[in-house]
Amino acid sequence: MEKVINHLYEIERKATQILERANAEKTELFEENEKAIAKMEADIAQETENKIRQMNEQAEQELEKEKQRLIDKCNKQLADLESNYRNNHDNLVDNVFQSIIQL
Repeated sequence: MEKVINHLYEIERKATQILERANAEKTELFEENEKAIAKMEADIAQETENKIRQMNEQAEQELEKEKQRLIDKCNKQLADLESNYRNNHDNLVDNVFQSIIQL
């Protein structure tokens, strides 16, 4: 009978050891998962930040190009107006003068 009790005690002790190891492994795996999740979140955040920065830079470049295009267009219109004024000034003055005289 004593042998059976010793056997049962030994089985219980080994079962307890197995459960303790399983709990330790479970805790270790949980910590590893937490670290992996934290690293993954950090990587995703960094990747997102890089993409946002890249998109902002691209948007700024596009805005700068559009701004320069508008400046060039405006400068061309001013040059055309100036040229028209120089070339047609006398005719415009004559037309205005004639329209005043005819009133």
